[in-house]
Amino acid sequence: MAEIFTIKSPLYIQYSNGEKRVIQNLFKHPEGLLYFELFWENNPKYSIHLIKGKIKGEGPWKIADCTLHILGCNHTHPKLCEMQSFHRQEMLLNPENFRMNEVLEIASKKGAILPKDIAINNERK
Repeated sequence: MAEIFTIKSPLYIQYSNGEKRVIQNLFKHPEGLLYFELFWENNPKYSIHLIKGKIKGEGPWKIADCTLHILGCNHTHPKLCEMQSFHRQEMLLNPENFRMNEVLEIASKKGAILPKDIAINNERK
C-alpha cells in the first residue's frame, strides 16, 4: 500500500485488547503518531492519543501494540463505518462545530510534526 500519512481514506486503530477507534485526524510525532478520535471535541482529555513507537508496514500498519487499518476495507466493521458516515454528515451540516485550527494548535502543542502546507490561523508555521 502506502506510507500511512499519505492515505486520504478514513482509518481506524485497533489496540491489542481488541478495542477499535475511528481516527479523525492523524499526525506524525517525534515519538510515533498523534491521533484525534471522531468527535474528540466532546472529551479531548480522553480522545487525543499519542502512540509511541516506530510505524511499520504498508497497510495495515503497526505501532507499539496497535494496528492501523483503512476503514471499510472489504466491507469490514459496519458500525465504525456508520460512525464515520455520521461524522462526515455532521461536518457538512454543521461545519462551525469542527474547528481544524484548534486541532492544529493542539497537535502543535503536543509536539506533532505538521505538514508544511498546512496553515494555522491563515499563517504558515
